[in-house]
Amino acid sequence: MFKIFGLAFMLALTGAIAPGPVLVLVIGQVLAQGIWAAVYIMLGHALLESLLILGLARGMKNILGTLRVRSVLGIIGGGVLIWMGWDLFWQGGEVAPGRSATTLMSPLKLVMAGIGVSLSNPYFTGWWATVGTGQVAALRLSSAKDYAVFFVGHELGDMAWYLFVAVVVTVGSTWLLGGAYAIVLRISAVIILILGVGFIIIALKELMKGIRNKVATEVAP
Repeated sequence: MFKIFGLAFMLALTGAIAPGPVLVLVIGQVLAQGIWAAVYIMLGHALLESLLILGLARGMKNILGTLRVRSVLGIIGGGVLIWMGWDLFWQGGEVAPGRSATTLMSPLKLVMAGIGVSLSNPYFTGWWATVGTGQVAALRLSSAKDYAVFFVGHELGDMAWYLFVAVVVTVGSTWLLGGAYAIVLRISAVIILILGVGFIIIALKELMKGIRNKVATEVAP
């Protein structure tokens, strides 16, 4: 059990440290609302991963690895990122450090954002279809208890990193006053927008590539 927990924790931690849309969302919302924003976002992330781990236990690897599924998730999630980035950009200047920003995202929206932002990243589903399934195979998970320990270890690894980020951002927010604070929020919003557009472009390119390959295979003698 300790081996499963430890490896799941460390691999999740190393994956979480890599910059991505979840990190940008956490930074922007923690600046606006405080540390609890990170907790709600990670709750959404954990809910999504609980479904993925359950799916892996039921043999969902082949579905996750299909180009069509990953492309569709990338397009839908990219659209969600664009909407969130646009909304944060225009509201960022209205939020002051230390003031509640419920107009930005309610707890429920933060949970849904944690799910949506994770799904929007094509590398997220790619990671679970490859590295995630590799972990499950290497650790030889078989029982419900094994998968539960793996899930807890993985989520605590994610949470440890993002809570650390949230604390650093919260402490640093006291140094941001007036226009500087609004600029940081809007920079986060622009990054989210760029990521959303980028993920849609990647998903469309991959989808078109798959269609071309399929057509070429069908017309080949």
